[in-house]
Formats: sequence, C-alpha cells, structure tokens
Amino acid sequence: MTDMPLHLPPPVYVVDDDDAVRNSLAALLLASGHTPQTFASGPEFLAQVDLAQPGCVLLDLRMDGMSGLQVFDAMQLCGSVLKTVFLSGHGELAAAVAVVKQGAVDWLEKPCNEHTLLAAVAKATALSHDNAQRQHQQRLLMERWGALSPRQQEVARLLATGISSKEVARALALRDPERPIDPRTVDTHRSAIFLKLDIRSSHELGRLVEDLGRFESAAQTP
Repeated sequence: MTDMPLHLPPPVYVVDDDDAVRNSLAALLLASGHTPQTFASGPEFLAQVDLAQPGCVLLDLRMDGMSGLQVFDAMQLCGSVLKTVFLSGHGELAAAVAVVKQGAVDWLEKPCNEHTLLAAVAKATALSHDNAQRQHQQRLLMERWGALSPRQQEVARLLATGISSKEVARALALRDPERPIDPRTVDTHRSAIFLKLDIRSSHELGRLVEDLGRFESAAQTP
C-alpha cells in the first residue's frame, strides 16, 4: 500500500445519486480546502476508491440501486479505514441513528448546514487518519512478531511479565522437561528478540506483548 503524501489533506468522497447535491457539496468542500471526489452510485465509488487509504465519505442513505447502507456494509466488510458521514432525508432518523451505532461518524439531514457539515468532515477525516495509523502499527507489529521463532515468542511472552532469565528458564523447563533451557540461552534469545522487534528494554517488550494481546483479541471478535 502506498502512503498518501503528508502535505495533501485526506480526500472527501461524495456519494449521492442527486446531481445537484453532489455538485453543491463538491463546491463547498473545494472552497474549504478539501479535495472532493464525487460519485453518482455506490458501485462506482467502491470500484474506483482505495478503501485502505484514510478519508471521509459523505454517503447518501437512500440511493437507487445500491443503497448507502449496502455501501457502508461493503466498506465495513473489507476493513476500510474510511470514515462515513451519512446524508439522510426528512423522516429517516431511526435509520440514521442505527448506522451511527454501527460505526458511522455522524448523520446529517438534508439540506445540510455548511458549518455542521464541515465540522463532521473534519471529525471524520481525523478519525480516519488515526484509524489508518493504528492499522499500520498493528501490521508492523504482527510482521515483526511473526519473524520470531515459536521458541522466541514463548520466551518473549515470559520476559514481558518482568521475570529474570533464570526464572524464564525454570518456567520453560517446567512446561517441557524434555527441552530444558539455561539462563544464558534465554539471554541469547532476549538479544535476538529485541533486535527483531526493534526494542531496547523489557518495558518496551511488555507494552508490545500487551498490544499484541489486544490485537489478537480484536481479531477473534466476530
């Protein structure tokens, strides 16, 4: 995945089957320093946009063909870091509240107040950027952890609890009496672990293993 240039603001995608709405929103966003891109349908948007890059989506709740809810579900299914602000018509409060509970940043009733809309866009782009950064850090951590051998991972989890090399060796011997290990070998593993994980202290290792546990728990959550 190619990172976006840091000097460019995250894009704002306007997905609405109403030409007038798309054009007016694009003009407002452009005048406010954003880089809007417009799409007349959900399939067009999903086919052309890199959903792995941060940004904001202004998404019409009801469109002919693929609805905004279906577009949102497709984005959620592929783990997109984009954040969504729904645009809804009068009388769609229940549906709008439901999508916010499912992870949308906000919903705005048409016609939108300009200041409210721009504030929602700013919030969504900031959240999307933070989400992208977290996913990047998670991928990096998983890649580095995967570079450790199974034995090194076992040693790392024990060292992360703050115990000494002698205590790690004792714990491993109790787990597997047929594969005893001495403290000097634990120290050798420690050096390799720190090098592969690009860390300098047991404190950093403790935080890393804690983060790893959170990522693994999140991955197992349906």
